[in-house]
Amino acid sequence: MSSLDEIVRLLHSYEGITRKFVLPQIISKLRLSSYQGDQPHSLGEDSAAIRTNSDEVILLTTDAIIEELCLNHPKAAGFNVVLASVMDIYAAGGVPTSFAVALSYSDEAVGEELLDGLIEGSNKFRVPIVRGHTNPWANSTYVVGSATGTVKKDDMLTAGGAVTGDRLVLIFDRVGHRGSSYKLGWDSVTDRSEDDVVSRLSIMEILACRHLLNAAKDVSVAGMIGTAGMLVEYSGKGGVVDLDAVRESCPSEISLEDWLRMFISLGFLLAVPEDSLGEVSQLVSDYQMKMCVIGTIDEAPSLRLRMGREERVMFDFSRGPVLTPRSKNEF
Repeated sequence: MSSLDEIVRLLHSYEGITRKFVLPQIISKLRLSSYQGDQPHSLGEDSAAIRTNSDEVILLTTDAIIEELCLNHPKAAGFNVVLASVMDIYAAGGVPTSFAVALSYSDEAVGEELLDGLIEGSNKFRVPIVRGHTNPWANSTYVVGSATGTVKKDDMLTAGGAVTGDRLVLIFDRVGHRGSSYKLGWDSVTDRSEDDVVSRLSIMEILACRHLLNAAKDVSVAGMIGTAGMLVEYSGKGGVVDLDAVRESCPSEISLEDWLRMFISLGFLLAVPEDSLGEVSQLVSDYQMKMCVIGTIDEAPSLRLRMGREERVMFDFSRGPVLTPRSKNEF
């Protein structure tokens, strides 16, 4: 078992986290310089929220898959861009309604496999592909997806609503395996039926409409620690993650060091008020998911990791934005 210092060093060098360090500069420039750029519930959220004249909000999100995966595992790349997009919609408490895609490739066989993966993902998550753009003579290979969804305005979950004293809670499907195309991925999707996948994801809609959560994010390629850092910073808070509690959630075949960095295909990180933990736990169990309390939200300007009696700072927000600078959270 690695020491706490070794785990912090490992996470600080993990590409899933380090690639997020450019976000404050990009987000700040867009907020300051683009037309009405400082919109509430937009840059920094998993899904942007677009107001309508009804009591529903339109959710919009965009994700891309790195070229390496597109070239070496194109079918998985097509599938995963759908997965990543719909997870963002569910993280906001919404239901996906449509999907659009941009494809770029030069190898016709790669393009066909990208399409096969997109079709498989569309069927698995029951989201129609309604629009796209294709460049079959490109110098680069990529797939970019954009999903829409809807949620009632009063039920919408934000990544920036965590409150001091909330418990950080991980929910996920414990039945799964290490990803075949991405070794730092926990796959609870490909071996399940469409009914099972959509049923498990719908737990977020239930939790949202019952107003049991203050904040939520899906566990992305930044892993649960990177995701926790973005959630607490966007909420203007700090927090501590108990690695001993995280270890209890580890699937038996996955090491703690890998589990901390994993993209979890049906995984969400939640900020839950103490008095809602019991009801959340029961609902999560009813939907055949696993719930683990892994930390606490506090006022300290940092996210810390704790193991035994030791504690180390993972992200220090006192010197300025690190991952996702706070923005407006109300319309």
